[in-house]
Amino acid sequence: MVNRTALWMFVILLLSGCSLLPTNIVNEVGMIQAVGYDFADEGGIIGSVAIPIFKKDKSSTEVKSAFGHSSKEIRTKLTTETHFRLVSGQLRIALYGKDLAERGINDIIDTLNRDPFIGSIVQLAIVDGEAKDVLNLNKDKNDNISIYLQEMLDQNMEFGQLPKTNLQTFLFQLFQIGQDPYLPIIKNVNGSIRITGMAFFKYDKYITSIPMEDVYIFKTLLKKNRSNGQQTFMLENGDKVVLETLYSNPEYKVKIVHGRPEFTINLKMSTKLQEFSSSKKQRQSFDKKKYQKEVEQEVEKKAVTLLTQFKEQLVDPLGLGAKYKEHFRAFDEKQWDMYYPEVKVSVKANVEIQQTGTID
Repeated sequence: MVNRTALWMFVILLLSGCSLLPTNIVNEVGMIQAVGYDFADEGGIIGSVAIPIFKKDKSSTEVKSAFGHSSKEIRTKLTTETHFRLVSGQLRIALYGKDLAERGINDIIDTLNRDPFIGSIVQLAIVDGEAKDVLNLNKDKNDNISIYLQEMLDQNMEFGQLPKTNLQTFLFQLFQIGQDPYLPIIKNVNGSIRITGMAFFKYDKYITSIPMEDVYIFKTLLKKNRSNGQQTFMLENGDKVVLETLYSNPEYKVKIVHGRPEFTINLKMSTKLQEFSSSKKQRQSFDKKKYQKEVEQEVEKKAVTLLTQFKEQLVDPLGLGAKYKEHFRAFDEKQWDMYYPEVKVSVKANVEIQQTGTID
């Protein structure tokens, strides 16, 4: 009798199991794949979400925006404007308008971090302009703006000049003593989305930026990389050398001199020649040793210029403070902040051009 009752209970559970578990059918929920936040004159923020709309004949993206003083308030308002439940489990990218980023974005990013349905590899980016405008660019086309933005950043981080960032790394840098966060900058350029540089923060506030032509040096100085993309070097004599970085590794040495830290960055780079153009406009063989030396000097000069900008703006995205802290037990954060603007940092580059091919 007991076995028969157990069998019937099993059958009932089997038949009704689907109704006992929560289900998310694509057509019944709004899967937020991108969010954007902009500063509003009223003292609040404009929040926007991009939601894919699936139909039999085609798919599109719907963008909705609302005003509020917090991301949760905006989410509540957006819910009252939709006929489906909004869910964040497929969030791919979060955008922040430059004006808002200059005022601080910790509260908004904290909301993402506390949402258990949002993964830590969500991409973050600063918009030179309005985040809402970027999300609305392709809303009438078949392209999914959320996937497009995520894949654009991913491939530039994997194979190009952008250093890898996401929600997890930003939060780590935000709370790391001795390092400041950084994020890529994107911009609407005549209807097309373009990566234009890197934004650097002091805690959660956007302080300064560099253009894409300088991002290569920043990524090279940041940590060991297998690919830094290509970089064009215009040498003093007018020659142009285009190199693809196959491998780079910055080694930081910290020395305490009269109670203050001094840094030496030994930068090793293995490269491949992609293009060479002589200023003499005539056939010329490629003198490997000569151009290795000239590229080394150019890398060192660009690196020092970049470090000077960071010190002047009081941002430390390379984590010099964290490296100092690792070597000095009596590290004091306030004292380091005093040292940083005048800290001595020297860069020594060792560039090897492994493959030159045939140059005409």
